[in-house]
Amino acid sequence: MIKSLNALTWKELSAMDREQAVCLFPISALEQHGKHLPLGTDDFILAAALDGVRSDPRLAADYLLLPALHYGNSAEHLDFPGTISLSCATIVNIVEDILRCLAGHGFKKLVIINSHGGNSALFQAYSQEWQQRFGIRVYHINFFVSDFLSEAAPLLETPLSSDVHAGELETSILLHAMPEMVRREKIEGTDDVLITLQDYYSGWLSSEYTPGNGTIGLPTRATPEKGKTLLTYIQNKIVNYLFQIACE
Repeated sequence: MIKSLNALTWKELSAMDREQAVCLFPISALEQHGKHLPLGTDDFILAAALDGVRSDPRLAADYLLLPALHYGNSAEHLDFPGTISLSCATIVNIVEDILRCLAGHGFKKLVIINSHGGNSALFQAYSQEWQQRFGIRVYHINFFVSDFLSEAAPLLETPLSSDVHAGELETSILLHAMPEMVRREKIEGTDDVLITLQDYYSGWLSSEYTPGNGTIGLPTRATPEKGKTLLTYIQNKIVNYLFQIACE
């Protein structure tokens, strides 16, 4: 089962088999999500996903949930007020400080659960180095810019490659999980922006593609029903990954 690390005492933690325990580190972002979704959208989606995972009976091993990092690397959205972006160096330092402490206490597995695509390349680049330096296997469950959502593509009207930001998927999940957070009256046809990002250019800015808007996708296609199915999909995917990691 999943236990919150900050709710345990050091004696309770000391009694665990720390070599077999799996530490979970949620990381999201604080950034613009168009005119209709809140700045904390990635964070809210991640929290909703983990809420459905915590009591899943399939997770019988010891999983320790670390307090989340609510900020990420969001430089592409800095032209919009409210976006708070940590530098890559800052994020690396935070993760390395955590790994150093976990290694010192005998832990062997850390799973980064990441709900912001802008963090993805950083964790992929560093995971092997961290494992070699700290003796901890570093796993990366990444919602976006990966194959994580590939099997959910039929649930959406928007191609996954074009549902980049505050579009059908994210809007649908919040319409289901936190409908009070969605400014429905702000979802207009003019907010639909359908583009495909190029693999050879990662320096794009959301303000270039959607000036005065911030959305990259089709939020008008979002529904609470889709959101419920998508959230269940995400939760099951996380559970399957965590079960496999515990068995390794």
